[in-house]
Amino acid sequence: MKINTELITDYLNKQCDQETRESIENWLDENPANREYYEELKLYWESKSEIADEIEFDGEKAFKQLSIKRSRQKRLWIRRFVQYAAALAVLIASGISAYLYINPISNHVLVQNNDTFEKKLNMPDGSTILLAQGGSIEYSKHFSENTRSIQLRGTAFFNVAKDKNRPFIITTSRTRTQVLGTSFRISENISKTSIEVESGIVEFMEIDDPENKVRLVKGDMAKFVPRQHVVLKGNQKLQNADFKIQHLAYQNQNLASICKDLSELFHSDIRLEGDHTTHLTLTAVFEDQTLDNILETISFSLDLEIEKQEKFILLK
Repeated sequence: MKINTELITDYLNKQCDQETRESIENWLDENPANREYYEELKLYWESKSEIADEIEFDGEKAFKQLSIKRSRQKRLWIRRFVQYAAALAVLIASGISAYLYINPISNHVLVQNNDTFEKKLNMPDGSTILLAQGGSIEYSKHFSENTRSIQLRGTAFFNVAKDKNRPFIITTSRTRTQVLGTSFRISENISKTSIEVESGIVEFMEIDDPENKVRLVKGDMAKFVPRQHVVLKGNQKLQNADFKIQHLAYQNQNLASICKDLSELFHSDIRLEGDHTTHLTLTAVFEDQTLDNILETISFSLDLEIEKQEKFILLK
């Protein structure tokens, strides 16, 4: 029996049969690396319920405290505003390679790297970030008791300190990544947001649709393509065509449009042959499917043939 994340999750939830339970326990004893992976997954699993129980919020009390705090800080902010504005102007005028700015009211830190090499940043929790050229991050000078949140623009490598009670959350303009303690690289550009995992367990999801997500482990990579709102998962050693689409749905969609989507998602050239193909439509849902799987489904559903050439794929 091949042990995977889903089986271990069932084991932790006590939802597996006796045979599966024994197979997992034997697997744990086979290799220390198996035990280490299990403990990381267990840590993540335990944190789900613990975090939910710990979060309490008194809205009225918080509003009163915020009002008092703002009144005290308002006068200080007016005095400091000119100082910060002048300092920032000097930094911009001098063409400095990187700058750090702290908002005195919100206590948020903004770091922008304008240099040609990665900039190392040390976070309040002991985590480290290598921020690539042109990238920026924003975070609270003091992380909260429940989460450690970062906003990222551009590319950065994260080495996150373990803390099962406070997930580390990285938000980009399109995606949300949540971890407890791991190392990985996130890169965002106009066409996609991608992530490569070096260690630990990572949850990677679309920010506007948290159900459109994937769980990644060491060696995995994924990318979110905003035009089709698709998350693709693969291994760092795989070709683009071998990645798997987590969820892609079509309702009476023109086949030419579907082929265009697949060409972009899998970096392939998919073409149609024959006048009859231009009028074909398809209704289908693809989940956890490679390009080959999807093309086979299309050819079977629409009675087409697949012909693979050296530089393109033909449906006819």
